[in-house]
Amino acid sequence: MSRSAPYAISPPPNFPSAIIVSSLSLPRSRFTKTRQASASALYSAWTEQHRVVELRALLANIARHQRGFHLLAGDFNTLAPGDLLDFRKLPNRLRALVWLSGGKIRWRTIQLVLDAGYVDAYRLGHQGISGFTFPSWAPHVRLDYVFTPAGFSNRVHSCEIVTHPAAPAASDHLPLLAEVDFA
Repeated sequence: MSRSAPYAISPPPNFPSAIIVSSLSLPRSRFTKTRQASASALYSAWTEQHRVVELRALLANIARHQRGFHLLAGDFNTLAPGDLLDFRKLPNRLRALVWLSGGKIRWRTIQLVLDAGYVDAYRLGHQGISGFTFPSWAPHVRLDYVFTPAGFSNRVHSCEIVTHPAAPAASDHLPLLAEVDFA
C-alpha cells in the first residue's frame, strides 16, 4: 500500500475552511485510488454558500489532477434540485437553522455537481424514488449522494441505500452502497 502526501485545496480568502484531499493506492485491489474531502458540514443558507465555494475548488482540483473514472460521494448536507423537505420532521436544532436562514432550502451545491458533468448514481437506477437518507431512524430527506462523471455512468452497476436495522446506531445518516467497476 502506498499513500501520497495529502494536499489542500484552499477556498478563496475570507473562508475559514479548506478541503483536504488525500490519495491512497491499494495494490491488487478493485479500488485504486481514494480521495477524501471534508467540507462545510452543517446545513444552513450560510454553509450552503461555503459548500458552493468549497465544491468549486474541489471540482477545479479534480479537473487538474484526476483522469478517468472517479466518484464524488458523501454527505453533502443539501437537497438536490426539485427535492422537497418537510420542515416539521427536522430535528429541532436543524429547524432553527432553516428558520434563521429565511426558511429557504438551497440546492446550488448539487446543481453545481450536475452542471460540472456528473450524474447522480442513485438516480441512475431509482427514478421517482425519494432516496431518503436522513435521519437514519426516520428518514425523510436525502442529503447523501454518489456522483460519477456522465461519461462513466455505465461503470455504476448499482447504488442502494442500506436500511439495515443497525444503521441508526452507526450514524444519523443511512449509508449508500455503490457497486462500481474501477477496471
